[in-house]
Amino acid sequence: MPGRPWDNGGPQTAAERRFDELLRPSRAPAQPADQPAPGEGNGQFAPAERVIRGEYFTRRLIDSLEEGGWRLFNRRGAQPLVIAVENALITGRVELRNADLPYLLEFVGCRFETAPDLRQARLAGLVMWNCRFPGLNARNLSVSNDTALRRCRSIGGVVDLADADLGGSLLLNDSELRNPGRRAIYGDRLKVSGALLGIRLQVAGEIRIPGAQVGGNLTLSGGTLRNRGRNALNATGIQIGGSLRFDVDRNTGRAFTAAGRLLLPSARIAGDLRLRDALLEPGVQPPHRGDSQHDDPAATLVADRADIRGDIQLDQGFRSGGTLRLVSTTVGGNLRMAGAQIDLRWLRSPAASVEQPLRAAHLDGTQIFGNLDARNIVVRGQFRMTDVTVNGSIQFNNAKLVGPRTDVLRASRVVVGSNLECREAEVVGSLQLQGVRVGANVDLRSAQLTKPAWHQHRKGYKASLDLRAARIERDLVCAEGSRTFHAEGAVELRWATIGRHLNFWGCELGDGFSPAAFNAFGVVAQELTLLPRSAPQGRITLRQAQCELLADNAVLWSARGGLDFEDFGYENFSESFELTDQDRVQERLGWLRATAGGAYQPGPYDQIARVFRANGLEEHAVTALIEKQRHRYAATSATTRPGLRWTVRLWSLLQRITVGYGYRPLRALAWMLLFATAGTAWFAFHPLIPINEQDHPVWNPLLYTLDQMVPVVTLGQDDMWQARGVSQWVTVVLVAVGWTLATTVAAGISRGLHRER
Repeated sequence: MPGRPWDNGGPQTAAERRFDELLRPSRAPAQPADQPAPGEGNGQFAPAERVIRGEYFTRRLIDSLEEGGWRLFNRRGAQPLVIAVENALITGRVELRNADLPYLLEFVGCRFETAPDLRQARLAGLVMWNCRFPGLNARNLSVSNDTALRRCRSIGGVVDLADADLGGSLLLNDSELRNPGRRAIYGDRLKVSGALLGIRLQVAGEIRIPGAQVGGNLTLSGGTLRNRGRNALNATGIQIGGSLRFDVDRNTGRAFTAAGRLLLPSARIAGDLRLRDALLEPGVQPPHRGDSQHDDPAATLVADRADIRGDIQLDQGFRSGGTLRLVSTTVGGNLRMAGAQIDLRWLRSPAASVEQPLRAAHLDGTQIFGNLDARNIVVRGQFRMTDVTVNGSIQFNNAKLVGPRTDVLRASRVVVGSNLECREAEVVGSLQLQGVRVGANVDLRSAQLTKPAWHQHRKGYKASLDLRAARIERDLVCAEGSRTFHAEGAVELRWATIGRHLNFWGCELGDGFSPAAFNAFGVVAQELTLLPRSAPQGRITLRQAQCELLADNAVLWSARGGLDFEDFGYENFSESFELTDQDRVQERLGWLRATAGGAYQPGPYDQIARVFRANGLEEHAVTALIEKQRHRYAATSATTRPGLRWTVRLWSLLQRITVGYGYRPLRALAWMLLFATAGTAWFAFHPLIPINEQDHPVWNPLLYTLDQMVPVVTLGQDDMWQARGVSQWVTVVLVAVGWTLATTVAAGISRGLHRER
């Protein structure tokens, strides 16, 4: 039809001549969303009689507006008009730039030789089903209804939707967009009033939509993104009114996979972030030695400073070969990671990881209003979550955290509203929990802590469990459950505060390579249970610790490195003592002697004496204090000149035998009676000579003996008789013994009255 205004001067094709008859929408209804449309969706060229020139198509649309409506294009119901093109090869260029068309353009089974140009266009709707095109230029496109690119293929070009404003939803289901190494979708500041759906979408290249606004869900369930070594999705600062879903497609059971980084910093998501059963592959080179320690070059998911009002679901079959980075993120619901697997072993050798550990998860500064559920998680790398706040609980039950000789879990200054649980976990590395604040319990029952971290500067092993300066409102449980709690490295609890029970029942502490096995310096707890299953292979430190109730056993006191319990305060034993439990008292004093290693430590003896005395066991308290004095004189003898040591030992022996170092004054009365009897017997057979025979004194050996032994008080016998020879020396001994024993008796009575120790 040459000569018409819309003709470009070229010969009209058969398809163009039959255009009005072949493109009637009433004859070719749209295909259902889940059914493949007929035509050229398989990428094959259309027959020659079905070729439509892009220039022809464009001119007909423009001229139809001038003609007051294009009658050759049938209506599909009421407004808006539906312009349908089916099973056609569109050559040349479709240029609708800045066009204002009140039509819904529908292409079914079509192939475009060049990318359609829809820049600044305003359309009632755009539907492309089972089409193929080398990209789409739709910058600043405005569409009043849905925009659908269903089952389409874009090969070697970019779908440019930058600054587009789509009034309905954007549908990309079952499409394939291929532009490897470049942008496959360019949608900066894209606005979608409804949902953005890319179910089963396959992309080779980058999806770039920073600053986009999506009114509903953004769903890529069952999709596949491939852009190794680069960003698979760049959604920086995106705002989503619903959920962001990268999970399993329910219809096919296909999981979402991504080879490349998912970039979501500063995102605002009103619903959930779902990656359940997803597979994330970073596809990047290992980091170099000069990289910043704050970077995560192998990250698969980056959501720093994101605000997610719902849950983050990284659970069930979720797998990641790179870092999950959620720094300073706000999570309004739960962070679910149960059953997830994060493996960074491929990035660096174990020896290099010791020097600079790789982060499998990086959650520093994140706030979680719900729970952090990481049950049954498998992490090969460092799980870092310093300064994190969790209003609910943190659960690592049955988890497997593998980072030999590194800090496999670094959670310093974490604040937990409820429980922090790590029951039956297998931890290869160290748990760094310094300064944590836990509202309820810290439960590591049946956990296995092996291969603690190596300290680069101190050239020694770190603690397997480090809870220094922690504050736990209820219990800290490191006890036996289904299996023994085992920690190869030290358990550091310095200056920790436990609100109720510190429980180490049935545990195994130390492996012999670290000098310390258990350090509770300055710990405060109501109840302290230290009942290890086997002798700790390292030193036990309880210096300046405080508790109300103590439970221990002989295995604890046989620790390989000994016990440091100076200034250790406790108020009672969990298993009470009776007056008849002399053997138990001697056993406990034996533990003190064996642990002291010959050093004089009065504090433990004073402490146990206070406990016995508070329970009315005065005799047991005296036994402990006598043992203290014996060690005191032994220590004094060790520091005395060798030639004088025997005098100190003799004096100690005499005090112990005679008066029990003054703590058994009644024993002095017995010795006084013994010496009085001996003196009386001596003087009975060796009477003394009167000083003045003219007075005719009456000799009484008992009164004379008592007059010599009783100090201060005189019985008048001393001035009446004269001792000579051996009797004179016997008199001297009686006087010395009397003064000594009488002074001891007086001191003992005074101590008993004043309850001194």
